[in-house]
Amino acid sequence: MKPNRHPSARAQAASLLQQLLQEKCTLDEALAQHPLQGDDADTRFTMMLVLTTLRHLGQVDALLARYVSKPLPEKRVVARQALRLGAVQLLLMNTPAHAAVNETVQLVKSGKDAGLSGLVNAVLQKIAREKPGLPEPVHNVPAWLRSRWEKTYGAPVVKAMAAIAAQRPPLDVHSPTQGFAQGERLDATVWRLPAEHESVASLEGYGEGSFWVQDVAATYPVRLLGNVKGQVALEIGAAPGGKTAQLAYAGAAVTALDKSAARMETLKENMSRLKLGVETEVADMLQWEPAARYDVVLLDAPCSATGTWRRHPELLMVTTQHDITELARQQRAMLSRAWGWVKPGGTLVYCVCSLEPEEGEQQAAWFAQHHSDAALVKADAATMPAMAVTPEGWLRTRPDMLQESGGMDGFFAAQFRKQ
Repeated sequence: MKPNRHPSARAQAASLLQQLLQEKCTLDEALAQHPLQGDDADTRFTMMLVLTTLRHLGQVDALLARYVSKPLPEKRVVARQALRLGAVQLLLMNTPAHAAVNETVQLVKSGKDAGLSGLVNAVLQKIAREKPGLPEPVHNVPAWLRSRWEKTYGAPVVKAMAAIAAQRPPLDVHSPTQGFAQGERLDATVWRLPAEHESVASLEGYGEGSFWVQDVAATYPVRLLGNVKGQVALEIGAAPGGKTAQLAYAGAAVTALDKSAARMETLKENMSRLKLGVETEVADMLQWEPAARYDVVLLDAPCSATGTWRRHPELLMVTTQHDITELARQQRAMLSRAWGWVKPGGTLVYCVCSLEPEEGEQQAAWFAQHHSDAALVKADAATMPAMAVTPEGWLRTRPDMLQESGGMDGFFAAQFRKQ
């Protein structure tokens, strides 16, 4: 019997990278269509190679422009990805030079860009000899986004965010009951583990349901609500369930709503492991009707997710201005519908993991202007991180906050009480 043959780790990395950039899809979507093949070591190498390339893509491209006298034709996708992957192995992954160069050149030789294998070899050999430094990380931000963000946050902040996003992010875990010797305590319940952490499932307490993974910034929208014990809560866009777990653990009676059946299965698995009882509904909230109103509605709205750039570096490459505009339009419809489900005297928290003002600050201002019975409940710098509380009383986090320990996701949240 012939052994199973599958593409090499580098060939799969090149194919995955091309799919992401050409089809403008996320890494999860690409892997769902074309799962990686090979043993654990191969798949780990492929994933690390792709993520490192995405994290430094702008820097690598700016560097390669100095080594390639004229840009490769658009159709030469194998050679282009090979140059990127080779440079990343040589400069960022400590791959032995002979393996980084020879294996990557072999990838080109075996494909339709074989005629460019000599060029790829010459460029990578020169990079291996010279070991040049990469340009500054702000090159990783596409020009149109960089311009937007500089207007919103200022150039120094954009540079700081880019520097954080070029690093492998640490892992934040929410654990009300246990500590982690290898971690740093960020607050009463959130611990930060190093980027080189062991697998989540192998961490102490995982099987017992002692913790769940949740970036520290993602904990703030629920914390805005204060004491929710005994309250009836609805979370919209709930999967995979970090905020659901926060609400349930704090004593709220929670209904989790999400339109993705697959993501809801993940939420159910997480709640089962955590031994938390919640009601679940799989539906599009624009079509769904609740049986009663709620004390608390948390709308975790679909968004561009540019705030999660540290952990999902491909998002900057696949997001467009049209995406942001369309998502903001959807959010307005969702906000108005969710408001109708809040009891008089109840509260609505609107949050997004986005850095875009249209999906955050502008949205909250629009909502307040168009709903006369909505009173903003200002975030309190005494109980919330002062760095994240805006003058308006909203909550805004950015990747460069907590930069000394690895940053945080970019989130926006605003809380309104129904008068």
